[in-house]
Amino acid sequence: MKVKEIIIAAAKLLGLEQEATAYFNGGGADNEDMQLLLDCFNEIENELALDYFPLVTEEKKSSASGQFGYSDFNNVVSRVLRVTDEYGNAIPFKLYARYMTTQPGGVVIVYTYSPKSKGFYDDSDFVAGVSERLFAYGIAAAYTMVKGLYEECAIWDKKYKDAIAYAGRTMRSKQIKGRVWV
Repeated sequence: MKVKEIIIAAAKLLGLEQEATAYFNGGGADNEDMQLLLDCFNEIENELALDYFPLVTEEKKSSASGQFGYSDFNNVVSRVLRVTDEYGNAIPFKLYARYMTTQPGGVVIVYTYSPKSKGFYDDSDFVAGVSERLFAYGIAAAYTMVKGLYEECAIWDKKYKDAIAYAGRTMRSKQIKGRVWV
């Protein structure tokens, strides 16, 4: 999903469709509102990744000492899920404030991460499970909160939370295996 498309969807919900169209077509529309929508997108994407639908990735790393600084990862590490050796065998690890330690040599580290801030023409880190509509509801809720439109914010926030709950149920239902009754 492109960030621009998500922001246009949120702008439609908020009645800012003309401003968004003019902005993205180079018409010099209200840059402040579009920048605020982008800031809200980054806030919502980060919230979804950290609180509801973790983004998981893995990296192959190698170290003679077995120590890996979090700043050396491609993404901002949120939680280390597991560490395996190059053959896929689980190996123990310890987490510290600025680094982690495990056995020396080559390892594969699987972790959840916080997405980096995006621009209008970037792609969201979410490729499945989180819809454009869910993002748009969250952006609308955040935008109306910042603008001080508290009654509208309550409506958008309810829609956002309901969409999160629905997405969570559909994701879990895909993961649960059917039972066999004897």
